[in-house]
Order: sequence, then structure tokens, then C-alpha cells
Amino acid sequence: MFKRALSGWSLVLLLALSACNLDMTPNNASLPITGAPVVQMVSPLPNAAYLEGVPVNIQALITNAGADIDRVDIAVDDVVVASLTSPNEAGAPSFSVAETWPAAGVGTHVISVTAVRGDGSGSDPESVTISVVSQITEPQTQSTQPDDDNDDDESANDNNQANGAQIQPTARPTDRPEPTEPPAPTSTATPDKPMATFTTGVNVRRGPDTIFDPPIGSYAANDTAEVLAVNPERTWYKVRYYNSEGWVFASLMTVSGDTSNLPVDAGPPRPTLTPTPIPATATPEINVNIVAGNITTNPSDRECGRTFNIFVDVANFGQTRSPGGSISIEDSSKGLVTRTVGVFPEIDPGQTVNVGPIPLTVDTNWGEEHTLAVILDPNNQIPETNEGDNRNEIKYTLARGTC
Repeated sequence: MFKRALSGWSLVLLLALSACNLDMTPNNASLPITGAPVVQMVSPLPNAAYLEGVPVNIQALITNAGADIDRVDIAVDDVVVASLTSPNEAGAPSFSVAETWPAAGVGTHVISVTAVRGDGSGSDPESVTISVVSQITEPQTQSTQPDDDNDDDESANDNNQANGAQIQPTARPTDRPEPTEPPAPTSTATPDKPMATFTTGVNVRRGPDTIFDPPIGSYAANDTAEVLAVNPERTWYKVRYYNSEGWVFASLMTVSGDTSNLPVDAGPPRPTLTPTPIPATATPEINVNIVAGNITTNPSDRECGRTFNIFVDVANFGQTRSPGGSISIEDSSKGLVTRTVGVFPEIDPGQTVNVGPIPLTVDTNWGEEHTLAVILDPNNQIPETNEGDNRNEIKYTLARGTC
């Protein structure tokens, strides 16, 4: 919702922007785009770990774009795995791209994204490094004794067999113990233990709150993990994360198995955020007001279990340039919430940008009314003259689809 009370030129500007659903402003037409496009990686997170074969969600924001973007190349280890042609048919100054890559090959990989104009000029490649780990636990190798140490045993066995006697095992010296069977992998859950299946890509954190930042890793949609504990509010679950453990938000998973005996764990102490002191003499002139405008989706008929892309108009009603920031997307119905995130670029005063696509998959409460909410700068990291117009929402009924 836009604010109801504005004064002077701000009210005039609001009416002008509302008349065109924040799709464009005169400022857009008068601001030429020059120079190379700029790529910002949104996903995956740096140093994230993925199981081999699990889809890696790749998302990037292209700014300083314009209508002459010919393609966006996505490369893994300097080999192009996807080339998205005509990705910005609307000619927007900024747009997003999304692609998936099946995590192939155990080890470290570098994912890079490059935007190329029609004349062949392009952006600097923006890269992120991830690691791929094997889904197979290597068995331990049993130690064997040298062949020459077994010569006497083999001769004795031959003599016993010739005499028809049953072969008896000989005792090993105490300094050379008998090899044992390798232990079972500790990461394997027994059938009666609860298991989590993630309904979307999720971050794994050190504790049960988003304040534990940055994440220690992530799981992709449809990955599974053993559930180890739950926090007292039952809003976060502690799960097995490879050879360690971490916390995942409960609304982003479904849990199967018996949870009645799950331990209750409050998690580690919450980190203390110490704000950087600002000198008393520092009085920066900031007049920024970012506003969440028109929300659209593609496809417009949203179905259960089918990914749709979200587009949102973001305007700056202030008098100074706004820095880029984050976008929180929340789809809620009867207490169940599905979340995802996006970003918006720097915005000049009086300018509107259309941000997207931001992919989202909803697989709960088909046939019911849902509220799709867009929240700009959810952590209030951008100082604004008005913090009350950063949210907008639409309501829709989720079709059954494949659910």
C-alpha cells in the first residue's frame, strides 16, 4: 500500500506513477544507459555445499541493462552450460535471470554469469565458488598382514586338512590385533527417525534464527535430511548437515516419522549485533523513499507445485539516489508460509524499475486463498523518509495443479 498522505510534488509524482502502475516514468526515458552491463550474483551463496546430482539454483541480477542485451551466458568452470538469448525483451534497465545446473563432479566449482550486448561488448563475469560432495560414503579398508607372515599359518592349515582335523583359528599376537569390520556411516538415519524433505531451496544456519548470518550452507528443493531436534517454539528444526548439523526454518520443510521424542534444543547463544557508532557531527543528507508497486506473476494462473516468476515495480519517491537492497517474498495461507528472496538495484530519484523474475513454488493449501506479499528492504538497512510503504500484496486462489 502506498502512503495516503504526501505533500507538494510528492503527491503529484505518486499520482503520475500510479496512473501507469509504476511501469515507467519520464525519468526513465530521459536517462540513457551507457557503459557495460553489471551482473550481481544472488544465488548460490559463496562456499555453499551441494550433494552430487542435486540441482543448483543459479540467479543473477543484471543492471545498467537496456534493450540491446543479446544474451546472458552461464558458465561452470569456464564452460558455458546455458546461454539465455533475448533475456530482456522489455528493455528494462534491470532484470533477473534464473537457471539450474545439476551439481556434477565432486570437488570445487566456479559458477560465473556474463551479460553480452548485441555489439559483442559485455559485463565483467561475476563468479561464485561452490563445492560438490559425494552422496556415497566410502567404506573403510581393512588392513591385511604381509603374505610372508602367513606362510606358517598356511602350512599348518595344509597339515590339518590332510589329517582330517577341523582347522582352528590361531591367536594373533597382542601387538597385531585382528582387523574389525568398518563402522556403519554415522550419517545414515534409522527408519524410525524423523526425516525432513525441503519444499524449496533453504539456507542452513548455526542457530534457530536468521540473525545467525551468514548461512553455513544450503539444501536444494526435494533434498532430505535427518531431523535431530526442535527449538522450544517449534519454528526451527536442527538437521543433519553432512558430517555436522545446522538449523532450518520449519515452514520450508515437511517432516515424516515420529517427532514425539525429538529433543528440545534452544540452540547456541544469539550473536550480539553491535551497531557502528556514528559521530555526532555526521549528518548525512539522505532523502530516499523506496515504494513497492505493481506485482505481477508469470504465468498468471498460479498452480500448486508449479514454479511461477514474480515481477514487482520498485520506485524511489525520494530526492536522492537509493542504494540497492533485498526483497523478501512471503506467500501465506492458513498459517503456512512459503518464502523466497530477491534484490533490487540502485534507483535514481523519481525512477521506477521492474524487478524480476523471482521464482517461487507453492505446494500448500490448493483451492484456498493465498496472500502474496512483497517487502522491500525487510531488515531496514536503507534509511528512508517513510518506512511505511515498503510492502505491497496481492490475493489469489491457488489452483490444484500437480498437487
